[in-house]
Amino acid sequence: MATYQAVAGVLSALKDVLDAHISELDGEVTNPSVALLGSQQLRDDPTGNTLGIYLHRISIDPYGRNRYLPPQRPGNAARPELPVNLHILLVGRSLSATAEITLVAWAMQRIGAAMMLDAAHMAAIDPNWSEQEQLQIIPEEMSTEDLMRVWDSLPGDYRLSSPYLVKTLRLEPVNPVTQGPPVTSIVLPMESI
Repeated sequence: MATYQAVAGVLSALKDVLDAHISELDGEVTNPSVALLGSQQLRDDPTGNTLGIYLHRISIDPYGRNRYLPPQRPGNAARPELPVNLHILLVGRSLSATAEITLVAWAMQRIGAAMMLDAAHMAAIDPNWSEQEQLQIIPEEMSTEDLMRVWDSLPGDYRLSSPYLVKTLRLEPVNPVTQGPPVTSIVLPMESI
């Protein structure tokens, strides 16, 4: 089960996966790189050829909201989990239109229809990540109007981007639910007749 550190860890793992293969573009794009972007970096003009990964929203997964983790010990209550989805933008940052297009198109092809991240990618970043946990990175359905609204709220000008969804990161509860001793008797007040 993941901790809050896994949110940044997932983005870092995705960056590492893309970084390991970005040299494929060396002939087409000069010195390509991959970077995690914050809002401040979106304000700055690009200085090189960078594929940016920008987290623009974290949401609760509505389909996993009522799932519970098994009790840690027999007799304890089940623990609620917090399932979250990460909404990211792949952003082309370059002074060249061709390089910007190439970076985004290459990343879309590399991620494909559903890239998976698992313990092999995450264990070093979040040691609480279990071997059974996997995340899917899938294209996110977003209208042009919604995409423009996202960019309108950001500090920089629009850049070529493609929305993706990292689905479903399961965060463990901070305070595990504790259970008292078993109830052995119940006292009910009775009225005298």
